[in-house]
Amino acid sequence: MLNKKSPKLELKDKDTGVYVKDLSTFVVKKPDDMLRVFTEGNMNRHVGMTKMNEHSSRSHSVFTITVESSEMDEEGESHIKVGKLNIVDLAGSER
Repeated sequence: MLNKKSPKLELKDKDTGVYVKDLSTFVVKKPDDMLRVFTEGNMNRHVGMTKMNEHSSRSHSVFTITVESSEMDEEGESHIKVGKLNIVDLAGSER
């Protein structure tokens, strides 16, 4: 979720990659918690009418889900697996 007080997005570059300043990250344990975060972020979007769609979103949205799991091998060493899913809604792409 973007900081509601920040009207301008700032892109930053780190060793880990490009990111947007003032984004929020939430750790969730259950699907219901993830849905709550998604719903709250969606409610913060700006919506307005266009010639193509009277209920069009006027803002892009990216919702990233990162799933991490760890397991021990036979020697007792922990191995972490990470998967990432990006859900993207591009404003103005109704066609």
